[in-house]
Amino acid sequence: MNFASMNRIFAIFVGLTLVFSGCKSGNKKDLPPTEGAPGEVFVVCHESLKEETEVRFKTGYKNFSPVLLMAEQAEKRAFEPTFNFWFGRPESFEGMEKQSPLILVMEIGGKTAGNYSDELRALKPQSISNGRGFELHLYKNVWAKKQTVIRCVTESMVEDFQSFTEAITPILLAEETAQGLPGNLAPTAYCDSVAKLIRGNFGYSFAFPPQFKLQFSNREVVWLWQETPRFYRHLFVNTFSDSIIIDNPQKAVANRNAFTTKYVKNTEGTRVVVSESALFPLIWENNVKLGKHTVNILRGWYTEEGTFRRGPFVRYFFHDKANNRIIAMDGFLHAPDMAKLPFYRSFDLIAASMNLP
Repeated sequence: MNFASMNRIFAIFVGLTLVFSGCKSGNKKDLPPTEGAPGEVFVVCHESLKEETEVRFKTGYKNFSPVLLMAEQAEKRAFEPTFNFWFGRPESFEGMEKQSPLILVMEIGGKTAGNYSDELRALKPQSISNGRGFELHLYKNVWAKKQTVIRCVTESMVEDFQSFTEAITPILLAEETAQGLPGNLAPTAYCDSVAKLIRGNFGYSFAFPPQFKLQFSNREVVWLWQETPRFYRHLFVNTFSDSIIIDNPQKAVANRNAFTTKYVKNTEGTRVVVSESALFPLIWENNVKLGKHTVNILRGWYTEEGTFRRGPFVRYFFHDKANNRIIAMDGFLHAPDMAKLPFYRSFDLIAASMNLP
């Protein structure tokens, strides 16, 4: 699936009938923080429909993350999904499932999802959208903060399932981005102290998980990373004059390669550059709304020259007009034989938290 397809999905969603109410869904105080991985969606329905629902999602939900190629199967053009759906039973109502950042409650043919449905029916949704054969009720902060719960009401398991996926995808993407990092990845006192240091030295700040540690900084680079025996991931933030115009993928690739060549070396001492292999996708997005800002984004894969190590990256270009500069935030990771979706999606959540002067 490419970003042109994603834009079509958003257009279809806008065409749905949307009715907004001004009230808040949840009325509880002192809610616990959400717990879950980025890109994860909890789905619950009536016990007798669980197997059918799970099969339908796994076979009928055809949206894929356009960059997250399964590198070990690159020739097969296999991509990771846009979301990792996991399925529970109504009896799990008292468990940690209620703290998931994104929850889909499926009510099919009058069969409800037990207490999940009962509590939602007592609340007024923030919005209701009508699709072909289904109705979506959206609630926020019902059982946790920050949380979005979507109640789908349908007579059958949505005859036009593609229409359902095209409606639900942009909602989930937008809600996850608006929530930011889930509670188990929320910044700690260490993160806050580093953010304060970055703000004092550079004038900008952003939220990041406590797994990232400050590795290096100077006048044009802030570098945070996490390294484990199984994987490593980096946040690499570059600052340069806005007289250097980055308005197409060729310039963006050259800009990234210039900074990584200058600062990033692997153990073999070779360059870490954008992959030129036709097997690995390169995507350029202009004027994307992300958090408080409109940014240009380069997505693709990097390679460590002379090795078999490679991984996905995403580079966000923020224009700080007040200070005549570009701030390029770059997230990249190496996680062989692992699902990369949670790591990669966390980069979008971090970038959405950017605060400029």
